[in-house]
Amino acid sequence: MVDSVFNGLTQQKLALGAGFFAMLFANQSVQVLAIPFYQMQLGVDPFLLSLALALPVVVGTLITPWIGYVSDHWQGGTAKRQPLIIAGSLLSAVLFGCIWMVPAHWPMLWQLCYFAWFYLLFSLAAALVAVPTTSLSYEITHDERQRAAIMAVNTYFIKLASVLYQWLFPLASLALFGSVVMGIRWVGWGVGLLLIGGLGLLPALFCRSRAITISHAATLGFTTSLRQLVRHKSLMLLMAICLLQLGGSVFAASMDYYLLVYYVCHGDIAQGAYLKGVLSSAYALAGFASVPLVNWLRSRWGTVAALRWVLLLSLLGGIAKWFLFVPGIGLWIALDAVLCTSVWTAMTIIIPLLNAGLSDAESQRQRHPTAGIFASIHNAATSLASILALLASGLALNFIGFDATAGGAQSNSSITAMRLILAGGTVLFGFLSLWCLHKYHIGSQDKLASSGAKD
Repeated sequence: MVDSVFNGLTQQKLALGAGFFAMLFANQSVQVLAIPFYQMQLGVDPFLLSLALALPVVVGTLITPWIGYVSDHWQGGTAKRQPLIIAGSLLSAVLFGCIWMVPAHWPMLWQLCYFAWFYLLFSLAAALVAVPTTSLSYEITHDERQRAAIMAVNTYFIKLASVLYQWLFPLASLALFGSVVMGIRWVGWGVGLLLIGGLGLLPALFCRSRAITISHAATLGFTTSLRQLVRHKSLMLLMAICLLQLGGSVFAASMDYYLLVYYVCHGDIAQGAYLKGVLSSAYALAGFASVPLVNWLRSRWGTVAALRWVLLLSLLGGIAKWFLFVPGIGLWIALDAVLCTSVWTAMTIIIPLLNAGLSDAESQRQRHPTAGIFASIHNAATSLASILALLASGLALNFIGFDATAGGAQSNSSITAMRLILAGGTVLFGFLSLWCLHKYHIGSQDKLASSGAKD
């Protein structure tokens, strides 16, 4: 009996991990292929393309809480999340392929409208998969140790996907396709049908939720539920950490490529790209190695303390960036990954784990499942963070006087500003995250004390 339960949970972990693999490809693959296809091959205006890329993210951020609410209130027992996952996966597979079928002879504005429309539809379909799949990661077990193991498996799949999606355009550029346009279309349909659609279906086929459901419970409306979550102090502090790390720290880290090219390598783009490749590979390898480290910290010190240690390590990494991103650093640049990768792993293990715990407590209070809307708030926060990081990076480069045409002859003030953003920004957002975590911990302790007093 124990072996049967263990094997069943292992099967669900792998299926769920495959679903998160599909989710990351759905989030990242469009931008990886759209810029070389629509901008470089079809000649679509870069600024207009960036707007078309941003619009679906904004719409998705606004609609995901509603999807989470619907997912929570869908009837179906242990399979209540499955209909949305199945519908979303099938639609996502087809819509992703359609994105790349725009006629090459159309005027630019028509091509841009075609892309914006199909990308918007694809993003909505992908949200139908992302929210209930994330909810399942909260619900297939309520044991914290098993739930942490699930988040670790999801993280392994996410990091594998983060390595592989970078190779989509090189794959599409292979001579066997005859042209880049045909290559992107073949790769697009392959990714859509096999990776996004096929793997995205697996959680619906193999995972079952164990949601907290009590009959005859009062059902709150969507607006009331959302209003209560906005006033949920612990949830807002947790999402603030997401915004600070996935928005603020990502914005700071966006300076690394520019510094590698224009400062470390004195304007040599090829050499800078090589060091960026070394750094990215180091982050990928260190990312895999950091999963057991983060889990060990969690089991040894507790979930909140583990996140605190990881954030402290990121502060050290931020300080080290000032001394690592300098001319002549060579392969020692990989030390940046060793010091800073754990915080990104914590974002996919510890933050979901804490969010799932908050969802459990709220489900008990409302006497109804809330994993869907809690998962949707997390997804919305990560999407909002990506938009803010993208906008802040472009604005900062213009503000500090960066000039791409100057090559390695960037002004000293521009280079210094980049270094301050990279190193100082990492430290600043790390400190702010620690402050939010401290407030979160105090709130948790107060609730425990209050609960104990009532008992």
